[in-house]
Amino acid sequence: MNKIRSEWNIAGLMVFFTILVFTHHIGQLLWGVVTIATLFWIFMLCDCLQRNTDDFPHTGDHEKLIWSVVLVLLNFIGAVMYYFMVRMQDNSENIS
Repeated sequence: MNKIRSEWNIAGLMVFFTILVFTHHIGQLLWGVVTIATLFWIFMLCDCLQRNTDDFPHTGDHEKLIWSVVLVLLNFIGAVMYYFMVRMQDNSENIS
């Protein structure tokens, strides 16, 4: 094996192990983000299910059912929508 090919093999192995270590840490970070998003979704779903029907900002006949379906079907996106459209409005009304 000549010297140039040997250097390229060593450089390739260094890049491979760097990528391996880097993706391992990124994987741990992503699992942390997924865990936080899941906990936020569960918290918003529990809040929706425990809330009285009269406590929703737009009191309709099926407001609680609609938000429950949105939370189940849209998961994290539905939880963010619920947080800003229901929970934040409820908190701002309680403060004033």
